[in-house]
Amino acid sequence: MCPAAALGGAGREGDCDRLLRQGVARPAAEVAEAALVLGAAGRDREAGALLGAFVRLRTAEEAAALARRDPHWFAPRLLAEARALSGTRHRDLAHALRVAGIPAS
Repeated sequence: MCPAAALGGAGREGDCDRLLRQGVARPAAEVAEAALVLGAAGRDREAGALLGAFVRLRTAEEAAALARRDPHWFAPRLLAEARALSGTRHRDLAHALRVAGIPAS
């Protein structure tokens, strides 16, 4: 179990979210792998927190590149996180996904 999932499972959501935000500084491939591991473990809240931090702190083009790892899994989650931030962030990401050839629906 990854440390973020362990913290979340122990009811320490604040610590979990802090760890996930720090993880966004890692290379995109590592962030993608962590999100997939969290999702596979049923830790959707933690996966969403990680992707939300990624969308908030990285460019729309970086988020689109991350989505290439598994477009059907990442694209809707990234778009939902972007929508929760702002309409502009959502539009920017949807555009970056289209440019990258990833369906934004």
